[in-house]
Parts: sequence; C-alpha cells; structure tokens
Amino acid sequence: MQKALYRAITVKEMTMRLAVVFVFSLLTLPWPAAVAEGAIGQDPRADAAFKAGNELMAQHKPADALLRYKESLAIEPNDTSVLFNAGLAGVAMGDYSSANDFWKRVKALDPGDWRTRAKLVQSYQALGKMPERDRERSELFALRKSGESEELTKADEYCRDQFAVNGVKVMAFELFELKGDRALRYVFSVLNSEENREAYRISLGSYDLTNNIWHETTKPKPRPNERLFHLDGYYPSSHATYAMYAPEPSYDEVRAKVVSILKGESKPVSSTTYAPATGNDAKKPQF
Repeated sequence: MQKALYRAITVKEMTMRLAVVFVFSLLTLPWPAAVAEGAIGQDPRADAAFKAGNELMAQHKPADALLRYKESLAIEPNDTSVLFNAGLAGVAMGDYSSANDFWKRVKALDPGDWRTRAKLVQSYQALGKMPERDRERSELFALRKSGESEELTKADEYCRDQFAVNGVKVMAFELFELKGDRALRYVFSVLNSEENREAYRISLGSYDLTNNIWHETTKPKPRPNERLFHLDGYYPSSHATYAMYAPEPSYDEVRAKVVSILKGESKPVSSTTYAPATGNDAKKPQF
C-alpha cells in the first residue's frame, strides 16, 4: 500500500482533465491535509520522519523535508511512498538529478507504477536527457498497451512535462491516442499567477472537420491516412491559431513553439475574439 500523500500528489496531475474548462491543480493543497489518513509504514520511526518531512514541505522547506525523508529511508530504504515524496522535494529544490534518482528507485521496486514512469519522463526532460526521456515514454506506452494496469489502460493522458516561461507555470499533457472528432495530442495548460487553476491553454489538435476540408481542397491530395495538425490558443475571450503541421510534429517542435508564443515572439496566423463574459460566465474561459 502507498501512503496517503503519495496518492494525493500523484492524483493532482490526473485531475487536470483536458475536457474540463476550469482546471484546478492540487499543487496548492496543504500537505498535512493530504496525509490525514496517516502513515502505513512498518517502523514508527520511519513514519515519524516521513510525517515530519511532509510537514516541512507544507512549510515550503523542501531541503529540510528531504533530510527527514532520507532519515525515513535509512530505516526503510524500499518505502516507495517516501522515495516518491523525496523526488517531489528534489524538484521543489530544483534538484532534478536527485528527484530522478529517487524515482528510478521507485521504478525498480514497482515497475507497474505508471505515475512514477510519467515523473521520470518529466525529470529526464528537465535534465535534458532526451534519449532517456524517449525510452521511458516508450516504456510507458508499452505498459499501457500491455493492459497490466487497468488504471493506465483507462487513462486518456498523462502529464508529460512541467516548465515555466517568464515565471508562468505550464503543465503539458500528452494524450495516449487521437480520439473523437476534435482529437488532441498535446495540451499545454498555462496556470494563473496563484497556480491553482488554468488561465488558458494551448493545444495541438487534429479535428475531423479541418481534415475533411484539407483533404478536399489540397493539391496534390494528401494520402488517405495523412492528418493535418494545428496549434491553437484558447483564451477567456478569444481563440487563436498559431501554426499548421503535416505530418504530425514532434513534442520538442511543439514545445519550442509554445515557449515562443508565451514569450510573445510568435503571433497567430488567425484569431477570433468573443464577447466579454458576464455574471457567472465571467468565471469560465469562453471556448
């Protein structure tokens, strides 16, 4: 079994559902509240150190928290919950190398923990280790295809990357499959200044209607299974299209374009403005 905090922290990314207009991040949940169920470890000394680490994280003291997590691991080195949280403390300190090491230990102990696999994709990205990132991503997709994890099989997307541009936090999600008439591949959820909800999003999609028009009007005619992708920004009172791609672009290409947009270096090729929202609607982006 995993400790309560481990479940709450990993679930925060899965609750950033792409079809939801207002997306709340559990990044801001108080750490003590997340461990209300209590620790489940075998040794009370290890549990005490674990709880102390969680309390220090709630106080935004990740370096001190990591010391307590290490105390817990000195007693129970194979506790995956402590290892996972130690990785979170490492990220909070900007130490992605240590975070990566902790999460690799979780993977070795529990290869079927797909959320840790996703965390490894994120940490390899942050470390600039792209071959390792791509290998971990391929293993995640293979694990999903195997059907070993019912939860992973049912999942539509995972959090692939987290980064900041000019102080603005971005959570990037990759969808496992292109589904529906408004299929999406990537969604870059740009958080508000408090980092407790989505301010707007930029997504790479391939919509059926757009593809039908493209196939009917383009010369020479695209191959039957070839798809057109478009990068769009969905804002509270406007929509903008920034680029069109055929064939499908790589994640790195799309990410670079999104960073350019957030820096104000890339302008839309087309845009639509909506009427300002009023009343209760003012709380929701108008898509």
